[in-house]
Amino acid sequence: MDTTEHKALLNSFLNRWTLENVEQMTLQDYVGVNNHDTFCYWLEHKTRKLGSIWGGSSIKFGIYKKANAKESPKQYFEDSGYLWQKKDYGNDRNTVFARIKQNILETINLSINGKFADIDNILLPNTLKWKVAFLYSNERLIPIYDEKVLIKIANSFGIKTKKISEIQNLMINQKPADLDVYQYMRELWKKFSGKQEKKEKDENSAKAKRQNNRKATDSKNTNPQERKMSGQSIIADQKHNKIQEKLKEILIAEYGKENVKLEENYVDVKLIQPDSITYFEVKSDSYASDCITKALGQLLRYSFKDSTPKLKKLFVVGQFEPNEDEAKFIDFIKKQLLFEFDYMSINIENSYETE
Repeated sequence: MDTTEHKALLNSFLNRWTLENVEQMTLQDYVGVNNHDTFCYWLEHKTRKLGSIWGGSSIKFGIYKKANAKESPKQYFEDSGYLWQKKDYGNDRNTVFARIKQNILETINLSINGKFADIDNILLPNTLKWKVAFLYSNERLIPIYDEKVLIKIANSFGIKTKKISEIQNLMINQKPADLDVYQYMRELWKKFSGKQEKKEKDENSAKAKRQNNRKATDSKNTNPQERKMSGQSIIADQKHNKIQEKLKEILIAEYGKENVKLEENYVDVKLIQPDSITYFEVKSDSYASDCITKALGQLLRYSFKDSTPKLKKLFVVGQFEPNEDEAKFIDFIKKQLLFEFDYMSINIENSYETE
């Protein structure tokens, strides 16, 4: 799963569980048996790729509905098949859930506003509240929720603390510039967990090996694709791939096939010349300025990762020419960067036949 897919999954969660929906959430919406649309099912299963809290007892949600009617743990309180542990929440299921929901809403608001230190004091299981905090943090936290692993990470930096907010702040400050929060999460988990979930072990191992050594490909699929988003089917026009393919053809025609690399080390298109390397990052937005805003950071990251002494050139490629104001924006960027930078547009209209 790449960054785009992570963001799509996160947006899917946030569209389903808006702040308003959480405010209106009932106990049955929060947790249940054989209901794959509860808040807790989204946290544990549907958003597993955004940091796993899978496994263990469902008591991590504060309250849960038992699947087996005969289940009756002595250490838990029970009301109409719902179980909870902390007497601080209340003596009946409705009171307990009202308190938990109130604390979840407080966690969400604190996370949205970046007040992560205050989350430590909220009465909720750590696994629950920090998964919630990450999902509403605009990716300003690292999606690791296992307390033992987090403490190991803190200790490795010489910090002795059990406060999750302090460990999160430590991880954020140490995050390499060339890794997104999910790549960084995988690196930390692999180093400090001492384990990997059986189902994901082979996948993560293979991904780690090829992360910075992705081979170039010959072509990209430009046909429309059906995709699932929030349970609905949508037809995605492969504009990005169309631009990428046409750019590749233009460069090959001028510089030769052997000098043009497609998707090598995740760079959309790379042009290799005797004295320089040019990185092309493709965006399909409707405005040149939006393409540049989204692509420039990626281009700088590619340059940072590549240790070659060759001159590096950066190009953002979109489908529309810049307007007058955007041309000024491009000129401004050129004056600020030490790298050679430019924007180019590629018209993909009628370039490819679609089914």
